[in-house]
Amino acid sequence: MKKTAMVLLFLLPVLLDIRAQDKGLKERLEILVRPGGIQRVGVADFLPRSGTSEADVSTFNQVLLEDLRFSGLLDIVGKSLYPRKGLASPAELKIKEWSSEPANLDYLAFGTVEANEVRAFFYDVKTGTKLIETVYRENSVRLSAHRFADDIVKKLFNVDGIATSKIAYTTGKDIMIMDYDGHNVRTLVQDGTYAILPALSPDGSRLAYISYKTSRPTIEVHSTKDGLPYSFSSFSRGTISSPQFAPDGRITFASSKDSDAMEIYICNSDGSRPRRLTNNSGIIDTSPRWNPKTGNEIAFISDRSGSPQIYIMDTDGSNVRRVLHAGGQADSPAWSPDGQFIAYTWRPSGASQSNIFLLDPVSGQTVQLTFGPGSNEAPAWAPDSRHLAFQSNRTGKWEIYVMNIDGSGQKQVSRGGGRSPSWSK
Repeated sequence: MKKTAMVLLFLLPVLLDIRAQDKGLKERLEILVRPGGIQRVGVADFLPRSGTSEADVSTFNQVLLEDLRFSGLLDIVGKSLYPRKGLASPAELKIKEWSSEPANLDYLAFGTVEANEVRAFFYDVKTGTKLIETVYRENSVRLSAHRFADDIVKKLFNVDGIATSKIAYTTGKDIMIMDYDGHNVRTLVQDGTYAILPALSPDGSRLAYISYKTSRPTIEVHSTKDGLPYSFSSFSRGTISSPQFAPDGRITFASSKDSDAMEIYICNSDGSRPRRLTNNSGIIDTSPRWNPKTGNEIAFISDRSGSPQIYIMDTDGSNVRRVLHAGGQADSPAWSPDGQFIAYTWRPSGASQSNIFLLDPVSGQTVQLTFGPGSNEAPAWAPDSRHLAFQSNRTGKWEIYVMNIDGSGQKQVSRGGGRSPSWSK
């Protein structure tokens, strides 16, 4: 790849931020979703080798294509424009065929699928430079495709992809976890009673949730690798809700353990040394969410103004300020991993349905992302800060959906019911 082109690709996030400055929030989101000047990428069909079923090859090709499309960072050129269907090795690559019309590609992915491995190549076809040559030996071709998609995004833009990320959610009684695209669903927690409000740690290694396996709600923390529980201190009185991880592993939650109303607390990762941050008798403070970028601020919901609205405070409880002035009822604030935006649920006064909105906490600007049908609630950020998961009952049953951060590209990813998504690496 030419040096100038490589520099521009690595500076893409900075350039997008510069373009977004002085724009309205809606325009800024559209720039982030459709940045312009994106690269034309071809994904030639990977070819089968010995011991490989047609089904595995088809799955790999489909998953890789869908992963790259969902990233939103690439222009995936239709295969009808390709000079040939597939390539098995670089020896078969004729640069001019792929870099000129009608394909006119900037980059090309190709390779082979064997019984236990995928051999993958990624080329800059304008310069003939090999950018990736690797072998994936995963337990499924689907995971190999996810890993290759993430490697492509990392190589081109120096940002982590989300193809290997996971979404946790609750069915009411069980906590489930699945690939970001809805596949490979498995039960992570099954404790025989209600298990709600799952929250994944930023690195995806732990899950906190509210369990009712005792006579009252308690916080449970489990490993996402094997589902086994970690030790976590319980409290002797009051109710508890909304556990969330800080970037450093601490946990924030809401509880009435020391007062007549819900207050915001933080504690160590094992529940020790709980510290109360709010102290407002008769006022409900709940749904705390750390700023993942800085770890120095917490957004939360409070009805201290008369209706539930979004506030932000420092992690010592000081510098409390209201950032949403919308009336109605706000709920489920979710801070983007890059710290720029807060997604939230909002329902107008007297209305029966809610929708997802986005807030710039600096300017106070808001944008509505969903418009029904049904209620759309509980937004959760993807690790790339460019996608959101949420729950919706638009089909008559609560399911998990994903979308771009401007509200476009909405699609259902759960199939057996689901609420309260949490998205992590």
